[in-house]
Amino acid sequence: MMVCDRFEDNVLSPGRSAPVLKASAILKRLSGGLHTVLVKASDGFLYVVRMMDSFQGPNVLANEALGNELAKYLGISVPEWRPIQISEACVDKYLLLHWTGSDSWLDRPGPGLYFGSRSVSQDEDEQLYHELPENWEGRISNRSDFAAMLLLDLWANHVGPRKAIFLPSADGLMVTAYFIGNGQMFGGYWGREEQHRGSALFPDRRLYTHLDVNRIFNTWLQKAIAMDEKMLLQLARIVPRQWHDSTYLQEVASQLQVRKWRVAQLLAQDMNLVSGSRDNRVSAVGITNERITVDNQAGGLGTANKETQGQADSGAGESSQNGEVAPN
Repeated sequence: MMVCDRFEDNVLSPGRSAPVLKASAILKRLSGGLHTVLVKASDGFLYVVRMMDSFQGPNVLANEALGNELAKYLGISVPEWRPIQISEACVDKYLLLHWTGSDSWLDRPGPGLYFGSRSVSQDEDEQLYHELPENWEGRISNRSDFAAMLLLDLWANHVGPRKAIFLPSADGLMVTAYFIGNGQMFGGYWGREEQHRGSALFPDRRLYTHLDVNRIFNTWLQKAIAMDEKMLLQLARIVPRQWHDSTYLQEVASQLQVRKWRVAQLLAQDMNLVSGSRDNRVSAVGITNERITVDNQAGGLGTANKETQGQADSGAGESSQNGEVAPN
């Protein structure tokens, strides 16, 4: 463990709601990206921090924070987050242990204010799943969140892969999904990209089977309609100002207001991909076995063109149980 400078807890930045924490120790390096570390912060909790995130583009840190806040507003399970200040002394001590001769100086992390995703397990040695064994869909306690997160990713123009981690219950029989990696929402790191069909789906599409997508969509739509541009800007005030330029929040809020009326159509396209897939990791049974279409009059989802799907081949899923994975 690398102990850095000691700081006061819960230091509030002027004019912001989110408390800026200080890294008191870097505990270890993690998989999941260059210079991804597990940090003990000044509030006593463990956080996953990627110290190279800000090099990927000007919007990545703001995207992570705002995407997390939108997910919480919609009732989706996501880790808590905080802005975490990492000092020069902390970086120097980290590099003493982890810098190698093959590392490029261009990849050297520096001090700064980073996005910290609170570890869903405060035991640094507890193992988490980032991929589930075959036939574990029924063990996910909050599996409906996958449909809700898909809706958010479609709404927010998430152009990167959807990621989640799974925390086992105390008895190991169930898992809870937590969604991470929102840095490519709102058009990506630079805000210029457009989502491709199917790109918002979680890689293991079996997790969307046997879900009442229509009900979840209608619940989401009510919340989205209730959130006007003023509410979005109010929600976004928690994002540190140094993570975005003067126009970012207004542009994102305006885009979300326009894009939410396209979500029904985008969702229908993605659900048709799932129900029509013959990939051996995807079961087509359970999405009502009907092609989903858009009810243009209601602006919502309807069902038409019934097309019974044959029983999909059972997947040869591979279990993987690894340590904490960083958001991207």
